[in-house]
Amino acid sequence: MENYWQWALLLLPLAFLAGWLLSKRRSRRLRRQLRFSNDYFQGLNYLLNDEQDKALDVFIKLVEMDWDTVDTSLALAAIFRRKGEIDKSIKLHQSLLARPSLPAEYKSRVLLELGRDYQLAGWLDRAEGLFNDVLKDELYAQDALRHLIEVYQQEQEWQDAIKVAEQFQKQADSDFAAMVAQFYCELSEQRHQQGDNKEAESLATQALSKDESCVRASIILARLAMQAGKYKKALRFLKQVEVQNAGFLPVIINDLYLCYQHGSGVQDLIQYLQQLEQHYPEVNLCAPISELILQEQGESVALDYLTSSMLKKPDLKGIQKMLQLQGSKAVCEDNQLPEVIDQMLQSQPEYQCSKCGYSANTLFWLCPSCHSWASMKPR
Repeated sequence: MENYWQWALLLLPLAFLAGWLLSKRRSRRLRRQLRFSNDYFQGLNYLLNDEQDKALDVFIKLVEMDWDTVDTSLALAAIFRRKGEIDKSIKLHQSLLARPSLPAEYKSRVLLELGRDYQLAGWLDRAEGLFNDVLKDELYAQDALRHLIEVYQQEQEWQDAIKVAEQFQKQADSDFAAMVAQFYCELSEQRHQQGDNKEAESLATQALSKDESCVRASIILARLAMQAGKYKKALRFLKQVEVQNAGFLPVIINDLYLCYQHGSGVQDLIQYLQQLEQHYPEVNLCAPISELILQEQGESVALDYLTSSMLKKPDLKGIQKMLQLQGSKAVCEDNQLPEVIDQMLQSQPEYQCSKCGYSANTLFWLCPSCHSWASMKPR
């Protein structure tokens, strides 16, 4: 019993000292947390008051104090990037990477985000290098591949784009065939401009092998055949468009005309287009058909066709053509309807993106707005 009390007397000061140290440690932690919270809310306050530079400095200091703020810093950088303040986003990401103690699980994510900053800033070589570094991390490899494809598109490095897209398809189990076909079409048009029609034909054929519904490849092959005087071959490719995507039929009217002109004749083309008009009522072929009828059969037949068509499916271009054939005096001397219709047609772009609604009078195979392939179609 005596030994027990001796030990108790010895341990009592130790217990008191331990309690005091623990209390001091907790107090220090609470002060640190309080300072952290105050700084955090001060940073948010700067951000809300549109003082981004001050907010940026505060959040960088917070990262130095506690790595739990990495996610917050990444979110802040994303806000800067969305607002177009790429320099601030770059500074924040670079400050994260500069810390030797950056947790390993964050490194690839920060590299990926910095690569996106460089891409938006137009520093494509830097972005490409960072995305290639991120490929080593399976968790972020797919995101890196997707951004690499975008970089190669911007650089017009189509061979590299094909390689990465096919690699992405293997990893993501996604269908990138249509995109790869467009890359082959880009290469084909490059070779054609360089005068190498044989290689251009080979590349367009590869595009069709990747995506049999690639309208662009069929048009390229048809025009290459026409340039070589092979109109029957060209016509076979042009008629594929009907099956691939009937919405693009108005794009190939002039090509069809040349092929029929050098073949069975324009009258057969009129019959073919009228069959298409019946099969694909959503496609507007009235104006080109009436023009061909006018050329081959005269005003009276063309006007009859237009009148019948306009009763079934009214259309500004068709009405414009009717007024041209009737003559403005057929209604009244001061008739301004033709001028009104002309103005309406001029205000309507020829092509529109089915994904984002972007409109233009030029057919872009890659939408300048949403960067979707083959999404722009005749209105």
